[in-house]
Amino acid sequence: MSDALRTWSWFVRHPWHRLWDPNAGCGVMECCPNRPELRWILDVAVAVLPPKDARTLRKQIAALDEQW
Repeated sequence: MSDALRTWSWFVRHPWHRLWDPNAGCGVMECCPNRPELRWILDVAVAVLPPKDARTLRKQIAALDEQW
């Protein structure tokens, strides 16, 4: 989960993130992440975490989503 959050953070902050093309990427999460798969991982993590931890993670994800 920490890798997914770190990658999502990098992805939304990267200046070219809107140019991402799933057909042209290498598929390596740290280089060319699959955006839907990455968000799915984060959503699953939120669903299985205890409520307090899930709230914290949701806030972190929401702050990153605002940059998207």
